[in-house]
Amino acid sequence: MALTNAEKVRLHRERQKAKKQEDLKKPSSPSDLFQKPFYEFFPVDEQVGSSFAQSLELCGISPPLIEDDSGPEAVTLDTLESPSEEGGHSNPFGSSKGTSLGRAEVTVGCLIEAARDLAIQIRDYKKSEIEARIGEIEASDLSDPDARKRAFEEAARLRKLLDEFDKQLRLSFPTWKA
Repeated sequence: MALTNAEKVRLHRERQKAKKQEDLKKPSSPSDLFQKPFYEFFPVDEQVGSSFAQSLELCGISPPLIEDDSGPEAVTLDTLESPSEEGGHSNPFGSSKGTSLGRAEVTVGCLIEAARDLAIQIRDYKKSEIEARIGEIEASDLSDPDARKRAFEEAARLRKLLDEFDKQLRLSFPTWKA
């Protein structure tokens, strides 16, 4: 059965749309797209005065200055000894390997992961301490009505505090990888 004109147009548009989607998914070479090295765009004198450096210095961390176009593999303290399935070593940096831009991207990802893990450790510590205080209240002598009332109020306050730690915090970041 022959296609109607409307069906032919619809199929043509679908093919065009599919072709556009394929073109968008094709990775362009970063060297074609990002020609100026990142360390030239964000020079060391700007890095030192940036919020990035100041925030790290405030918590006692010396900020990693990006002074040349070396990638994250040039400065990592990890031995990178994790073998891949092919018997060689895997590349934990993926396409970020080999450039100052890649180093900056890896830094952002690592800082986010470090902050996430530290937040988990802090949360777990605080929860365990609050649970210990609740346990102390439950084990205390509650024969006096006033002491029992204060203990129940304090236990309720502590349980409410515990509930806060079950929530997730959402932070917004500009997209740095595409």
